[in-house]
Amino acid sequence: MQLKSCLGIAAVMLSTTQGVGQVTPAPRHVAIQAAVAPAGAPAAAQVKQGVGRGFGPAVGVPVLGMPFVHDPSTVVRFRGRYYVFSTGRGVPFYSSPDGETWTREGSVFPAIPDAVHASVPKNDGVGVWAPDIVRMNGEFYLYYAVSSWGSFQSAVALVTNPVLDPKDPAYKWTDRGVVVSSDGKEDLNAIDPGVILAPDGTLWICYGSYHGSIRVTQLDPKTGLALRPRELGAPVATARESEAADIIFHDDYYYLFVDHGSCCKGKNSEYNIRVGRAKAITGPYLDKHGDAMEQGGGLLFLAAHDHRIGPGHFGRVLDYDASPDGSLGGPERFSIHYEADLTRGGRSVLDIRPLLWSVEGWPVAGDNLTDGTYQIVSRQSENSMEAHIPTAPPRPRPAGTPAPTGPVQDVPGDSIGPAALHLSRYLALDNQKWTIAPAGGGFLKIVNLGTGDAIGASTSGAVGLTAYTGADGQMWRLEQFPDGGFRIRNKATGLCLTAAGAEGLTVSEFVRNDLHLWTITTP
Repeated sequence: MQLKSCLGIAAVMLSTTQGVGQVTPAPRHVAIQAAVAPAGAPAAAQVKQGVGRGFGPAVGVPVLGMPFVHDPSTVVRFRGRYYVFSTGRGVPFYSSPDGETWTREGSVFPAIPDAVHASVPKNDGVGVWAPDIVRMNGEFYLYYAVSSWGSFQSAVALVTNPVLDPKDPAYKWTDRGVVVSSDGKEDLNAIDPGVILAPDGTLWICYGSYHGSIRVTQLDPKTGLALRPRELGAPVATARESEAADIIFHDDYYYLFVDHGSCCKGKNSEYNIRVGRAKAITGPYLDKHGDAMEQGGGLLFLAAHDHRIGPGHFGRVLDYDASPDGSLGGPERFSIHYEADLTRGGRSVLDIRPLLWSVEGWPVAGDNLTDGTYQIVSRQSENSMEAHIPTAPPRPRPAGTPAPTGPVQDVPGDSIGPAALHLSRYLALDNQKWTIAPAGGGFLKIVNLGTGDAIGASTSGAVGLTAYTGADGQMWRLEQFPDGGFRIRNKATGLCLTAAGAEGLTVSEFVRNDLHLWTITTP
C-alpha cells in the first residue's frame, strides 16, 4: 500500500459499515498466552481471536460477487474453500466455496500483538496492511505489514494457524513476532510482503514500498522468520516507482511482479502491474527489453482497462487441495484488486483471472468469459461444435413437373430426428454458435443459438442437447489453461467434453491434450 494520498480510502475501508455484525473494537493491549514454538523459534504468543469493526457485509453472510478488498493476499484454496486476506482492522478475510459467492469471516485479531506494535509505535494498534499467505509444515503462515501514514518506520510480522475456517476446532492464530523491519532512517520501507516457497524448499520474502529498494531476503523454512535478521536482503527493484512486490516461479525462471504508479485515488489511481524475470531469486530481474527493474524497468502485465481502474497486488492462486505446495496441476490463475471498478460504485474490488504464458515465456493476463455468444472449436480437429439436425433429402420433383426457373434457392429437408452435438467446418450458421451464461455456483450453461437447447452429459459418457432445466448435468465449468485452451468440465459427472474423432463428442476423464482442449472465441 502506497503511503501517499491513501488516507481517503483508508477512512472508507475502516469506517464504512453495511448491515449488522459491528462490534466494539478491543483495546490495543491484548491478553496473550504462551504457546509452544517450532524448533529454533523464539517464544510465541497466542493471538486473541478478533472480529474487528465491520467495513463491508455482515460477518457470516454470503454475498454474491467479488468482495470489496484492498491489497489482497495470495488467494488460497483449502478444504473446499477459497480464502483471501486484505488490508484493514486486524487483517479482515473472506471465504468462498466457488470464487463467486464470498462470506466475510471477520478478522484475524482485534488488535496488533503488543510485541509487534512496540516496533511501530505510531501505528494505531489495529490497522494492518497488505498481507500474504503460504502453507508449509502443516500450517498457514500469514505475513502482514504494520506502519503509519507518512512514516518509513515499519515492520512485517507473522502469525500462524493450522486451518483457516473459524468454525474448525483447530482454528487458532499464534503470534510469531516481527520478521523484517525498517527504522525510518534506512533507505527502505518494510511493508507489502510477498512470500514464496521456492522449488528447492527455501523460503523467501520480498518487500518494500516507494522508498529505496524492493528487497528479497531469505527466511527460515522452520520458523518463517528471517534467516539472517540483521540483513536487509538483496535489492531487486527500485522502490522509487514501485511497491506490492510478489515473486513466482515458472519454467526455470523467477518472475518479479511490482505495482507502478499511484494508488488509493479511486478512479484516478494510476496503479499498473510490471514484471521482470531472473534465473536466481535474488536477481538481477530484467524485462522483455533487457531493462533492469533496479533501474525502473518492467514489462507491462496489466493496466487500467474498460471499467476496471488501477490493477495491483498480483498473487498466483494456490490450491492446497490439489497439491501440498499449492501448485494447481492445471489451469493457472492470479488474483489482484482494482483500485476502482466503475460498475461497482468505484470501489476497490478483488478479481481472479486466468494466468497465461506467451511462447517467449512471459506471463499474459487472461480474462474471464463474460455472458455472450461464442464459437467453440476443437483443438484436435479444428472443427466447430454445432447442433446437427439430421434431415431427409428433399422429395424429388414429380414426373412431368417443369423445372423451376429463376435464382437457385435452398430447399430444406425434412427433420428425421432430434438435434445432436457434432463437429463440423465453421460456416457462421446459428447452429454453430453458443450462448454461454452463468448457471450458479461458478458453473455455466451452454445453449445453442439456433435450437435453444443446452448441452448436457450423463454418467454413461453420452452428451446431448435438450431444453435447459438447470440439472447438474447441464452445468459446466470452463477453465482456461496457460496456452489459452479451455477445459469444459461437467458438474454432475466431473468428466470433460472430449472430441471423439473428427466429428463426434463425448465426455471422459481429463488428460491435457488436444482431444480435451477447446478454443472459445467470438464468432
